[in-house]
Amino acid sequence: MSKFHKPDNSQPLKLGLVGCGHVAQKHLSALQALGDSYRVVGAVDPDPAARRLASGACGAREFEDLESLLSEESVDLVTLATPTGLHPEQAVVAAEAGADVLTEKPLGTSLAAARSMVDRLTELQRSLFVVKQLRHHPLFLAVRDALQKGRFGRLHTIGLQIFWTRPQAYYDHASWRGTRELDGGALMNQASHYVDLLDWIFGPVASVHAVGGSLGRDIEVEDTAVVSLIWEEGFVGSLHVTMLSYPKNLATSLTVIGEKGSVRIGGPRCDRVEAWDFAEPRPEDEEIAQVAQNVGSVLQCGHELVYRDVAAHLGGQQSPVVDGLQGLRSLAIIDAAYRALERGAAVEVSRSEHTL
Repeated sequence: MSKFHKPDNSQPLKLGLVGCGHVAQKHLSALQALGDSYRVVGAVDPDPAARRLASGACGAREFEDLESLLSEESVDLVTLATPTGLHPEQAVVAAEAGADVLTEKPLGTSLAAARSMVDRLTELQRSLFVVKQLRHHPLFLAVRDALQKGRFGRLHTIGLQIFWTRPQAYYDHASWRGTRELDGGALMNQASHYVDLLDWIFGPVASVHAVGGSLGRDIEVEDTAVVSLIWEEGFVGSLHVTMLSYPKNLATSLTVIGEKGSVRIGGPRCDRVEAWDFAEPRPEDEEIAQVAQNVGSVLQCGHELVYRDVAAHLGGQQSPVVDGLQGLRSLAIIDAAYRALERGAAVEVSRSEHTL
């Protein structure tokens, strides 16, 4: 009989943290803020110094690999804060041992491997969650609410710009960064949260065309790309992303233009409303400046909000979690963009029973 079991709602969820690098610190801070909801029982990393640092922060046992953790500890939830290309294999190992899985974005660097992962965890009846904390971003939620209320009328075009910087030293810091197999480029890594928003807010994308490449960094993948998108409903848009802004992150902006409304959100973290105009004003328009002021505090606790939702979901409550099926939708768009980069032509976004 397996020693793994469905969590007792009255007890903290026993969590194994796999990957103790930079992003793991955000997970540890979130878990500490949630107090008794979780108990970290294992910190896993092949680097002794990294896992020792994580273990010291949460009081968990140290493990060199995931298999050792699963053989020695009873774990309810495994968090994968590892290089993206490792997620599918590690998620299946954890699920086969009886644990649910929370993975950092995106699901994987391969759409096929990610689909296999979703299939296997579904077969095992284990939950798969993806960290998409930008779905809590107050201004993106306001745009989505306006769209759902029909305030834009028929959409015409959408523009998303991500002008950030990642110096060569960032990629040189770890051998897996900037590789096709484990990391992916600006679209797969840095822009993936925003690709998720393009699907979650505006609906399914039908096809994409993309240009770009490694224009300023010595890496295997793109540091800059421009992607043209056509949504299934017929409106068009663009995603322009670069990691070459000098000398720091320059801007992140979203522009939405419809027949009855135009919105533009800018600033370093999409935290400034530059236009918010609708044919029919509503009371919430008067509060949009205050909503923008809340962005910083919400983003600061983004991982905490994700963990709160996961705990609620596993406890049988309704919560806005992002599951594996939703994670496949944005990964399918990124996969299409990569195929378009290779072919130099527009390609359709791959659809299946997972992503319809």
